[in-house]
Formats: sequence, C-alpha cells, structure tokens
Amino acid sequence: MDVGNFGMSAITVAALRKRGVDTLFPIQQAVLKPALSGEDVVGRARTGTGKTLAFALPVIERLLTDGTSGRSRNPKCIVLAPTRELAKQVENEICITAPSLETVCVYGGTPIGQQEGKLRRGVDIVVGTPGRVQDLMNRRSLDLGEIEFVVLDEADQMLNVGFEEDVEAILQDCPESRQTFLFSATMPSWVKQITKKFLKPGHVVVDLDKKAICFTQTKRAADELTAALGRRVASEVLHGDIAQAQRERTLQRFRDNRFSVLIATDVAARGLDISDVDLVIHYELPNDVESFVHRCGRTGRAGQLGAAIAMHTDRESYMIRRIKKETGCEFRTIGIPSSTETRLRR
Repeated sequence: MDVGNFGMSAITVAALRKRGVDTLFPIQQAVLKPALSGEDVVGRARTGTGKTLAFALPVIERLLTDGTSGRSRNPKCIVLAPTRELAKQVENEICITAPSLETVCVYGGTPIGQQEGKLRRGVDIVVGTPGRVQDLMNRRSLDLGEIEFVVLDEADQMLNVGFEEDVEAILQDCPESRQTFLFSATMPSWVKQITKKFLKPGHVVVDLDKKAICFTQTKRAADELTAALGRRVASEVLHGDIAQAQRERTLQRFRDNRFSVLIATDVAARGLDISDVDLVIHYELPNDVESFVHRCGRTGRAGQLGAAIAMHTDRESYMIRRIKKETGCEFRTIGIPSSTETRLRR
C-alpha cells in the first residue's frame, strides 16, 4: 500500500518518497496505526524485515508535526540497541528519513566527551547501547525526564550480551507516561517480564514472524522450491544430500528465527523437534497416510495452535479421501487465488 494512505503528514510522506520509499513493509503497516494512536507495541520481528522504520516512523511523525521551536532540548525519544553496529544503523535510518531532527548515537569504545557535548547542545533522539546510556545518566549528562518514546530494539539480544540491569534501570528513569515499543525476534522469559513490567496493560502485539515447514517428496523439488521462494521469502532447504553439519546449522538457524520457511523432504525431517512451527505445508502429498500425520505433527506442539495445508492436483484427490477415511480429519477446501488476488497480496 502506498505510503500516502496511512494518515501520515505530508512532511513525513515527502521525506519517505525522497529516499525512495513508496510502500511500507508488512511489519511497518501493522505497527503504524496503533503506534500513531499512542498505544504501546510489542513486535516480533527479525533484522531485515523493516522493523527500524516500523518504530521510527511514528516517532518521526509525532516529533515533526509537533515542531521543535520553543520546546526543551532534552531528548524526547531514546532507542536502546544491543550493539554499536545496530545503534549506528538505527541512527542512520532516522537521519536519512528526518534530517531536521537532532539525533545522537552513544556507545562505548569512543570518547564520552564528544557525546556529552552533543547532548548539551540539545537533541531530539538518543540512540545507544544500554551501557553507555547508563554511564551518561550516572554523569548527569543525559536527562530522561522528558522522554515521550522508548524503543527496545532486539530486546532478546540485549539479554544475551548482559544488558538486563542497565535496560531496567533506564526504563525506571523514564516517565511513566511514555509510549514504549519493544521489538524482539524471540520472547525469552526476561523479555516477557519487562513487557509485563514496563509496557501498558492492553499493549498491541504484532507478530508477523511466523515459521513454516514445507514438505516435498524429492530432493530436486525441495531445491527448486527453495530457489523460487528465495526471491521473496527467507527460506532454506533440508534433504539427504546436504552434509550433516550443514543440516544442523540450518536447523539451529531455523530455531533462532534467522529465516521463516524450512523446505524439507520426509527423510530429512524425521525426528525434528522445533516447538514453535506455526504452519505445515504439504507442497507434494506423501505416498502414505503415516507420513502425512508425521508431517502435520511438526506444528501445534507443546499446547500451541498450528495449521496444515495440503496442496494437491485433481489426480491426487484419492489421497485426500484416503487420509480423511483413515484419520477422521476434515479438510476445508481453498481455491487457487486469482491473478488479481496474487497481485494485491504482493
């Protein structure tokens, strides 16, 4: 959908078009409406999905439309990131989209005096790692008393690098009236705890980071499907011709949400234990009912909901009837989408 259709101001839309952004990614579309309405948002999203603009756009929109004249030069937004590399990427994204806003990026390993100088001159947005932000707070160089927006980017990674205490101390120092955005590829217990503790009750959860396993009968079909999907969807393949070490790396990447679709043959998928698969797709039907049941068992595990889709030709209808008879399960028929529907979903 065109960026002009989301109720953003002309100045924000013009800034996006100037940098060549004419449409929004799904995560950006899903976050923008509740964010502009003032709601706290939890987004489950990986790097590369467009999540930076998802939280940056509502912040930029508010700051640009409110104007900067006459207001205090204490920061109005703070973005916390687990690494200096990610912090610099976020700062760059904001600066490109809204160059009129004063932004500073703070992180360790560089002279703290230069960062203090920028803060004294006044900024709208602070992007930084929790350790350096905490240092600046302790030196009374960073005042969070007027913060309106807090963003936790890649919150699960902040846990991995030991920033839990710093993050909680920073959140405690921000006004309770703030609006908070939390983005994380996974939701370990600590992330769930800070969500419950620091975000408003009734916050919006945006989870577009679904995982699927797509089954084929042959290794060739798996390779061909991976090549076709790879142009649009983050996917990797698993079959018997792939070395065991590579298979284990692929499975770990899938568990870690580094890609969203695993394409596998039945043999390679035997014994898979992945608890959070949302969807199983039978791209090619198996030759026996037992394999069909085994495939479906890869989703809906550990008390979670799951879904399975079986694709078949008219010639394979007999297999659907056989599965229904032997398992007692029912199918809901979904027609092939038209070319118009396909274009609208792109």
